Amino acid sequence: MIRLFKRWWPSFLGTLLVAVAFIWVYVFFPVMAKLPADYEQNYYFSGTVQVLNSATGQLNPAMPVNVTRALKASGLEDDVLLMDQTITFTHAQAGTELPFGSEEVYGLDRTTRANVSGYGNIDRTGQFTFPADTQQQDYPFWSATANQSLTAKFVKEETYQGLTVYVFQVDQKNINLGTYGATGIPQTGDFLINIKVEPVSGVPVYSDTTTTLKISPAPSVSMPIFISTIAYTTETIDEMVSTAESTKSMIMWASVYAFWIVAGVGIVFIGVGFFRSRTA
Repeated sequence: MIRLFKRWWPSFLGTLLVAVAFIWVYVFFPVMAKLPADYEQNYYFSGTVQVLNSATGQLNPAMPVNVTRALKASGLEDDVLLMDQTITFTHAQAGTELPFGSEEVYGLDRTTRANVSGYGNIDRTGQFTFPADTQQQDYPFWSATANQSLTAKFVKEETYQGLTVYVFQVDQKNINLGTYGATGIPQTGDFLINIKVEPVSGVPVYSDTTTTLKISPAPSVSMPIFISTIAYTTETIDEMVSTAESTKSMIMWASVYAFWIVAGVGIVFIGVGFFRSRTA
């Protein structure tokens, strides 16, 4: 028995290393890759907003705005992550808060990063953000303004800030938004969103959004009442690029390089064991 072990121990060790590599990739790494229970992230945007002047019936001149999207996980239910989201608009020059923000709590799948209905105070569909290993395909994305999922279509692959990114675009017009306030007047929206995503990590490194809300006070009449154009600030772009780089590196080392290194060493040991047995 001892002689047999001495002859075959490299193969035993190699088999163990290969098994460890597979267990790491398919059991432990997926747990590590989940959205953390203490997830917290702020996104900062800048741009302009135009609103309807009820006295003139025309849009007011564009005013500069800063927008913050503050995200903070508040707990877990059935491994669904509860996310608190607060969106705040402020006048970029006066610093006063504008009445265009929102607050909500919703549920997220920690692995796919998709919205999960039945949690929080709003049922959302589609994606919260892009998943790791983003594919060159269309994704449904929740729009708080539209109160529904919109389709982010894959456009192309390009290089941005030194990263290979996938470019997605939402371009949907005349989306039914119900009625305008208590007036009963039909309201629709046009949404144009451009997003650049580092595909390995799923981190969006750039985003700009143009939202146009319109009312139809009479058949065949469409009147814009709100137009906003906002985009990531330079600081947020830099932060997201850094996050994408570090997350991509972690994923590649943890799920690809480490697997092949450990599995490769294991295969070598298995080969050594077979060689030793044949020459013994």
